[in-house]
Amino acid sequence: MKQVIKQYKHIILVVIIILLFSLFIYFYLRKTSYELEYTIDDFNILEKYDKELEAYYFSILYKDKTYNLVSLDKYTNKRNLIKEITANEDNGNTCLSFKTTDISLYNICSNNEGYYIENINQTSELNIKDTYENISIGEIDDATYMLWNYHDFIYLSNNDYKKITLFNTDIYNLSLTYAFDNYLIIPDYEQEFIYNNVDVINTNNGKINNIKLRFEVYFNSYFMGDYKNRVYLYDLRENQEYYIDMKKEEIYKTDREILVDGDWQNVSNQTIQSEKPTFSEKSSVNYVLLNNSLYQSIPNTNELILVSNRFVNALVKVNGLDVYYISGDTLYKYNPYDGEVALLKYSEWNFNYQNMVFIF
Repeated sequence: MKQVIKQYKHIILVVIIILLFSLFIYFYLRKTSYELEYTIDDFNILEKYDKELEAYYFSILYKDKTYNLVSLDKYTNKRNLIKEITANEDNGNTCLSFKTTDISLYNICSNNEGYYIENINQTSELNIKDTYENISIGEIDDATYMLWNYHDFIYLSNNDYKKITLFNTDIYNLSLTYAFDNYLIIPDYEQEFIYNNVDVINTNNGKINNIKLRFEVYFNSYFMGDYKNRVYLYDLRENQEYYIDMKKEEIYKTDREILVDGDWQNVSNQTIQSEKPTFSEKSSVNYVLLNNSLYQSIPNTNELILVSNRFVNALVKVNGLDVYYISGDTLYKYNPYDGEVALLKYSEWNFNYQNMVFIF
């Protein structure tokens, strides 16, 4: 009996040790937002981690200028991640480079005109690997590209090229097309003034599904955004908000609301008519197009950071630190670590580039 009790106590002790160790590992490794300040030589550093946005932010004060950077690297329980900063100063340009632990940081610079990322002038030319339907294809990444040529969508991925035909006539402006998860939603543009069905392309395989709508919607409408499996749109002529349930393949009327940073907010028809608001959510980093110049925008900072000296016609997609954009007849991808890569070239983009490219 004593032996049994002894073994029982031993098992309990082992279980307690395992539980305590598991709790230690959990609390030691779990993501925690934090903010701290430290100094390296002449540089004052504010280091922050935002667990909601899963991003590191650094503000570095040097000679009365504040350099802001973001890192989307995997969370680490270590702190004081910058170990060394080097400032290279030449002809009014100051560039900072970094030695770090567990994360990576790109080089950032400043001059009298503002802030910019150091590889700003490292432009890319298209290295043509293939062609399809008058589109020159370079080093495309793992994304899927849907390119409109007025009568077909050209479906491009690393292992598949094909045409997806929707209409019998040329359509020059797909202003109502909406990208949602791995779906592309297109109203029936062969109808006039109003539409009562939409085509949904599954961008995983290029298959088309047609959804019949029990309400007629005027083409004088716009997509507001999406939430879970619902896509919201507003008919500006009828002053009515709808959502399409993608699982049920049905449309429903709803109240005038938009989703702002996770909260539903009522909005007046007057505001919708004048401003056409869309759903918004917090982003760890963003890119903006201003006077055909492309800038990086970091939350809670006032300065825009120039990332390209190209004349940019259209910003196509932002995905973390990656940004896709059209300049001239070429689609580019950029991130601050790798710089610019030319992906695709299509002569028609010289003249028409709005709602012509969708990336998944």
